[in-house]
Amino acid sequence: MGLVPLTAVAGGLLVLLIGLAFMVLLWTIIGLGASTAADRHTHTALSQARTVERLVVDLETGQRGFVITGEKQFLEPWQIARTTFSGQAQQLVRLSTTPGQRTLAQQIRQAGDSLIHDYSIPLVAAASRGDPRAHGVAATLEGKRRVDALRKQFERYDSTQEDLIAARESAADDDVREAVVAASIGLAGSMLLIATFAGYMIRAVVWPVRKASGVASRLAGGDLAVRMPEAGRGEIGQLGTAFNTMACSLEESREQARHAHERLGLLYRASIVIGTTLDAKQTAQELVRVLVPRFADFVTVDLALPVLLVDEPFADHGAWARRVALGGVRDAPPLDPVGAEIALATANATFVPDLRASSAWQGRHGHRARKLLDYGMHSLITAPLYSRRTLLGAVGLWRADNPSPFAEDELSDAEEIAAKAAVAIDNALRYAREHDTALTLQRSMLPRSFKPPGGIEVAHRYLPASDASEVGGDWYDVAAMTLDRAALAIGDVMGHGIPAAAVMGQMRSTLRALVRLDLPPDQLLHHLDQTMQDLDGPILATCLYGVCDAGANRCRLARAGHPPPALITPDGTARLIDLPSGAPLGIGGISYTTTEIPVAPGTVLVLYTDGLVEAREHDLDERLAELIHLLAGTHPSLDELADTLIDRLAPTPAQDDIALLIARVGTSIPR
Repeated sequence: MGLVPLTAVAGGLLVLLIGLAFMVLLWTIIGLGASTAADRHTHTALSQARTVERLVVDLETGQRGFVITGEKQFLEPWQIARTTFSGQAQQLVRLSTTPGQRTLAQQIRQAGDSLIHDYSIPLVAAASRGDPRAHGVAATLEGKRRVDALRKQFERYDSTQEDLIAARESAADDDVREAVVAASIGLAGSMLLIATFAGYMIRAVVWPVRKASGVASRLAGGDLAVRMPEAGRGEIGQLGTAFNTMACSLEESREQARHAHERLGLLYRASIVIGTTLDAKQTAQELVRVLVPRFADFVTVDLALPVLLVDEPFADHGAWARRVALGGVRDAPPLDPVGAEIALATANATFVPDLRASSAWQGRHGHRARKLLDYGMHSLITAPLYSRRTLLGAVGLWRADNPSPFAEDELSDAEEIAAKAAVAIDNALRYAREHDTALTLQRSMLPRSFKPPGGIEVAHRYLPASDASEVGGDWYDVAAMTLDRAALAIGDVMGHGIPAAAVMGQMRSTLRALVRLDLPPDQLLHHLDQTMQDLDGPILATCLYGVCDAGANRCRLARAGHPPPALITPDGTARLIDLPSGAPLGIGGISYTTTEIPVAPGTVLVLYTDGLVEAREHDLDERLAELIHLLAGTHPSLDELADTLIDRLAPTPAQDDIALLIARVGTSIPR
């Protein structure tokens, strides 16, 4: 019998034995899968039962807390439990696997619905009306009886589910043991057949193959030029032929793999290097660093003028661009320098593998083409920078020192990298636009100068956040009320960007109107709170408002969730003023408190927003202590004090807007 028939017979027997063994294992695995699925379903039902039980606990705790204290905050968990119990209980019914469990789950659902509708809701309603029966012993005992009954039902449900899980796990263990025994018998027979057949294979196959192992080792070591002698008989001879064919294929594949590895490395580096900053020109320079010299010898990046000159109309610039980045393996290439304005030649990718053979390219560039060729440029790819269907510019890739021209597949690599860069550049440009817009709007709404009354000196500062998304909500204002009285205000809209700046403008305008009514600080904040509630959407803001009377040597202050002001006495002692904090504006229904403090001539008040003292990496109490330390002492110049606070306390880069308002009361200012 030949090698092939004998192999077929042995292989058939081996497959039969192994097949029988694996059929037993497969049957057991299917059974285990079904058992595991049922077990998982049972665990899910058990978890759902505990979820429903927690809802009952939340319902009981919420109603009890409300009945005892009358505080509506206890109704939040009660309300959630009341509205979600029925659906969760019905889900428990669906998840129950046995008729007995489904019946018990139905009883739990009915008892829970009865607890909610027949007891809990009427009890809460009675407590809300002030009905004394809601606090009576009868109501309490009735609730206890119902909840205790439900808990016993939950205990029965949990106990039954756990017994079911234990029974299924025991049955699964028995199935596994039987499968292991059957599979072991089948595999033992298979091993015996393999051992018998192995003796024949060693003599007929192994020794001839060993002779070829030396050649195979050289092939595996990287010598793809090695070949095997094709002198064997039958399958061994065919093996030699196939081995030599494989060596040729591997030689070709290695070159393809090397090229693919280089491409993937380039794309990976582009993904992690390009777009690390929100600066368009820096992103263009990152693009150059990625491509030179791994992909191209020289790279240029041009951005369309309508993209860069965002304040000017698109039609004024047409298809012109400005070069923002240039890099290469040599200095002084004959390419337009950074800052030059050039025409965007095309909105599509172009591929010129051989510049010397391209009369069309040479005709378009005239004498410049000759300079580029003399410098050594011989291959070119131009890829557009598109983002959101807008042409942002183009990137030019040149080869000079690298003798290999660009290949067709490298054009797609260039386009992919350009697409990544275009998104990063577009994000940077949008960031710059939003930052400038928000900052311009913010500053346009802040007062540029003050005319305080006699006896009050004022200094102020505003520092925007470095992140565009954080600019927008801080403001301050000073308004003269009489010859010796002035209103001071500072606030912070809880939000950022252009919407926060717009709300800030509305707040400041409203406050200016309310100042004319000469209201006490607490009443003014109350009216401002009502105004905030009329704005579109849920908007909150903090505010600190005060009226300083230099003639009477007093200040009346109130705050709505704003950081406390600081005070410096004429002898240089600094401290925080203890004012009732109040709630932020926009919540509604909150009263505020006016606090009157005496201010001797020369007293300094320091009002600020949280951006001055709050930083992610520092403790707030430590920052407030540092503020008081900087304020201690006499300060002849309020402007110098303001600069010191900004320089010493403001984080770099600024994480949030900072507004600062400093007023000295009881000084004489020349008119």
